[in-house]
This record gives sequence, structure tokens and C-alpha cells, in this order.
Amino acid sequence: MRQAQASSAAAVHAAQGRAEAVLLERHAFERLLAQLSERLGDIAEPDVLARTEWALSRLLAFLDCDRCTFSEFVAGDYLNVLCSVGSADFGALPRGRFQQPFRWFIDALRSGRIVALSNLPDELPPEAIEEAEHCRRTGLRSHISIPVRIGGRVTSVLSFAAVRRARSWPPEMVDRLRIVGDLLGGSVALARSEEEVRQLRHRIWHADRVQRVGALTAAIAHEVNQPLAAILSNAQAGLQYLARGDAAPEAIQDILGSVVREGKRAAETIRTMRALIRRDETRRERIDLAAALGEAERLLDSEFAGHGVRLETAFDPACWVLADKVQMEQVGLNLLLNAAAAVRDAPPASRLVRLQVSRGEEGKVRMSVRDAGKGIAPQDLGSIFEPFWTTGQEGLGLGLAICRSIVEAHGGRIWAESNPEGGATFSVELPAAALDRAASQPARDEPMAAAAVPASQAGGEAVVCVIDDDPEVRGSLLRLLDGAGWRGVGYASAEEFLGNPPAGEPACILLDVQMPGLFGPQLHRRLLEGGCAPPVIFITGRSDVAAGVDAMKRGAADFLEKPVDGEVLLAALRRAVERRAGERRQALAQDAAKERIARLSPREREIMRHVVRGRLNKQIAADLLIAEQTVKQHRGRVMEKVGVHSVAELVRICEAADLAAEPSPGPLEQQRDDTTGAGSLKGDKNGNPVRIRPLEPQG
Repeated sequence: MRQAQASSAAAVHAAQGRAEAVLLERHAFERLLAQLSERLGDIAEPDVLARTEWALSRLLAFLDCDRCTFSEFVAGDYLNVLCSVGSADFGALPRGRFQQPFRWFIDALRSGRIVALSNLPDELPPEAIEEAEHCRRTGLRSHISIPVRIGGRVTSVLSFAAVRRARSWPPEMVDRLRIVGDLLGGSVALARSEEEVRQLRHRIWHADRVQRVGALTAAIAHEVNQPLAAILSNAQAGLQYLARGDAAPEAIQDILGSVVREGKRAAETIRTMRALIRRDETRRERIDLAAALGEAERLLDSEFAGHGVRLETAFDPACWVLADKVQMEQVGLNLLLNAAAAVRDAPPASRLVRLQVSRGEEGKVRMSVRDAGKGIAPQDLGSIFEPFWTTGQEGLGLGLAICRSIVEAHGGRIWAESNPEGGATFSVELPAAALDRAASQPARDEPMAAAAVPASQAGGEAVVCVIDDDPEVRGSLLRLLDGAGWRGVGYASAEEFLGNPPAGEPACILLDVQMPGLFGPQLHRRLLEGGCAPPVIFITGRSDVAAGVDAMKRGAADFLEKPVDGEVLLAALRRAVERRAGERRQALAQDAAKERIARLSPREREIMRHVVRGRLNKQIAADLLIAEQTVKQHRGRVMEKVGVHSVAELVRICEAADLAAEPSPGPLEQQRDDTTGAGSLKGDKNGNPVRIRPLEPQG
């Protein structure tokens, strides 16, 4: 009777223990699920793969499995591994396409069926031939894969594998893993949606910029034709002066100065227009908002003048913001064109638009555009930034909505208000960027200094090769080099350069990117492969950021856009030549240092390595198992042969020869007799090394 009662009590106690264990496990899973939900739901963290990998690591530890993988179906055809974590013994799967030809496995998951196998490969069906062979080869004992449905179709799979021990997959655990799979699938889908929305937003912004530039075609043509007309007139006047033979140097200098100024003006107009049209990724940098809007304002001068609109500006200095320059110009263009349209039907005296950029309070920079038009009805102030809201006959009503999305993406805000005297004011407020010391000090005119450096100081009579298929561009660059004291040689193609290179290595190559035949980057790669590439400065008429980045990665000295400022080009040329000269000096110093080191015997090199490590004579003797007096003799010969008088000089020679990091051998490597008095290692009866001291040199 007592024995039965004891057995019953033990059974009850065991059942309570199991119930408590199940309850604790359930609470632990709920805590884990809460942590996963919090982290995976944080869309502010940009790297969704990092979040997913963190979640898989937590699941792997919780379930004590050997591998946890999250994959997605690509076009419903094959599995692509997004993230995988594994134990040290089993390892993770590589990201990318799942290479195993598991037809039964893939078909089961594609149909939405959970694959839960506790005893592999015995539980596999006969048609799973590849799967069974994989289990036998890798030792896989248990596996479960949970298909995840998004929008009614299977989009991804959460998988767990066990190798160390077989395990079961009870229904309660399967339900839990299905919840986790849905959480992971939703997180990835949300991140994908956010990325698609971001790309769509940028495409809309780009389309708006192109539409705005298209509407300003006549104004842009005017802004380009004006400086071109001035350049042509000045050049013809200079030719007439020279033909008469009475050209005063001052007059010619004035003419050429005007040509340079107008050329820069045309180049800046083209560069601004190209930046607005180009479809690049957002690049935020520290910019002066007033200067950026000043460039956009110049595009509108002709447009405003054609409609009799006056533009007044007031810019505070140093209005620095961290922003994408092109997008800020886009906001400015939108607001200014809207203001011009608002006053177009007003009396001529009232056609006034004011643009102001100022530093506000609490670290803000404010831009405001004020017009004297009809104003905005109070009931419309809350809806003017909504998409497709417009009161005009032209346009889609997206301009202000795009402005708001750009400004808010930069952490700012935009609003509108009616003016008491009529018209409206649109204001944009952005966080101000920190004013660093370099920006608060006036910049040195480095290009002017570079242009004034004689070629004899930066390369002597070395040749600068100009490779460009346009004869006018090639000729102008050669004249620019000649005026600065450089000797230039022109080539119409890369093939011409390869067929008739200059004698000796050029000091630098000014290389066009796109030419008939061999392109500039292809020539650069060929020179690099030949091991004789001089400094190369690419000059291109097409703004291609990717090509510029690739060229700089391959070692180009610079990448400049046409039309290039002559002072900037000469500064880049000087830097490239000086850097090349520094590399040559370093190579010569290294060769000279290696020649000195080569005079040493192997034992002397060994001693030298210990000396430059800062070891004392007695330490070196103990390390090498030789007499201290022998170390002193070797050390003296090292200093004499290398031609130095101190350890500091010896260290500099070794650094120049790139020998400072050469390892020093330990004492057990010195198991040889030394003809100069080194000791040797012998074994005692237990096999331990014993030093046999050499005879000390006499005298």
C-alpha cells in the first residue's frame, strides 16, 4: 500500500515537473517572440538582412539546432538563400541560389506543405532520392521547413536542421515556428516595399526635374548662347587686333580674360542642367544652401526677364546644410517657378519675387520664396502639398508634393502662409550642418598656385601626352600646357599613342574617356597590365560617376569633366607629377637600402634584425645561444657595412628596405655550428637542448 502511494506521488511530481518545464519553455518562447517582433519591426534599421540574421541566431540558440536558414522563392522556381546561420561543426549555407537538386523537397514547399522529418533519411519517401543521398553524406538527422505565405502565395521558407542528435517536431512547436516564419516573411516583404517606394519616389523626383528643365529649354539655350556669343565676339576682335599689328598687350589680356569668364559661365550652366537631368543615387554632402540656390537662380534669369518678373535675393553667409545639392536646387526651382506663375498676370510693377536664405534659431537654415500674386485661400492652405492639387491649367499638381517629400526626407519641414499685403510665402526649414574650422576659414587659391609653378620644378622637360579625338579640344589643351611651361604631345587616338609613344615614360597622360577605337579606360588598363602606366588624368565630356569611381579605383590621378577649368587641370597635373616623383624617390631609396643590406652575411642580417627590434647585446646572445662578445663583433660589422653610426639610422635603413617587419628566428632554430664562434645545441639524456658555450675570443 505504501509502495503504491509512493509511486503515485512520484508520478504526480514528475507530471508537475513536466508541466512546469513546458510552461517555462512557453514563457521563454513568448519572450523571444516579443524580442523578434520589436527588432524585425524596426524599419528605421536599413539592413533587413542583418536583422534577419540576428533573429536566426537567436532561434538557433533557443532550439539548440545546428543550422537555421531563411530563403525566398524566386519567380516560384528556385530557392534563394537570404540568410543562414550554423554551428561550428555544420556551418551556414552560402547566400545566393540554393544549388541542391531536391525536386521532392522544392515541390512540397512550393505547394505550401510543411516538411517536418525527425528521423532522416528513413522518413523520406522513395522518390526523394537526392534528399536521402544528401542526408547520408552530411549526417543530417532531423529537418523542418516552414513555407511562408504573403498575399496568398508561398514567398519564402524558414528551415531548421539537426545533425548532432535527432529531434521531434511536435505540433505546438510547428505552430510557433509558423508564427516566426510569418514574422520574418513580413519583415522582408516590408523592407522590399520600402525600397520599392524609395526607388519610385526617386524616379518621380527625376521625372519632375526633367519636366522642369524641358520647360526651361528656351531659357537654358539663352543662358548658354549668351556666353558663347561673347566668346566668339571677343575671339574675333582679338584676331582683328593681331591682323592690324597694333594689338596692345593690355587689350589682348582683357579679351582673353573675358573669354575665360564667359567660358566658365557657360560651363556652369551646362553642369547645373546636367546635374538636374542626370538620374543618380542620392548623395548628401555639406553644401551652402545659398550658393546652391544661386546656381539654380541663374537658370531662371532669362525665363523671369521674358515675363517681366523681377527676382530679388537676400542670402546670409555660411548657410550650411547636409543635403543632396541637386534635390535642393529642384525644390528651389519648383518654388521660384510657382511664384513667377503667380505674379505673371499682375501689373508690371507688382511682378516681384523675393528669395531669401537665412540662418534661423536653434540650428536651422530657412529658405523662403515670397510673391505678390493672388495668394492662397485659407481653406486651401492645408491641401496645397497634396499630390495632384493645382489651380493652374498646366502641370499635374505634383510639384509641391515632391518638394514636401524631398524636404521631409532631409529632416526638414515646408509650409505656406498668405501675406497680409497679398501673395504668399513658401518657407523651407532644414537642420543646419556643423560649421567646421576648414569651412570658416577662406580657402587658399591652390589652382592659381599650381598654375604658376614652372614645369622645370615639377617634371623638367618631361612630356605630357594629350589623347583626345577632338582636334580643337586637343589643340586647346596643348596650348594651355605650353603657356604653363609644360611640353605637350598630342594624339588623336589611343592606337596612335600605342603605335608612336614618346621617347621615355611620359610625365602624365591627359586622356579622353570615349574615343573611336580603343576607349580611354581600355588604354589605361592596357598600360597597367604592361607595368608602365604613367599618371593618368581622365577628361570626359559625359558626366559618368560610375566610370569616374572605376577609374580612381584603378589608380587614375584624377577624373575631370569638360569643359574643365585650366587652373584646376594644371593643379591636378602638378599633383600627379609630384606624386609620381615621390614614388620614384621612395623606390630609389628602397633600392639603395636593399643594396646596403645585401652586403651583410646571413649571420649579420640575423644580428641586425635583433638590433632593430631594440634587443640588448646580452639578450641577443641569450636568444641565439652565442657569446655576448660575438654579438658585439657582428654588430660592429653590421654598422660598418651598412654605413650608419646609430641604431636609429639602422632602423630607418631597414624601414626603407621594407625589412622592419621581417621575423627573427628563435633559439631553437639555431641548431647549427657557427664558424664565427656561435654555440650549438646538443641533446642531453632526456632529449632537452643544452647550450655548449664557445671559447671566448682572446684579445
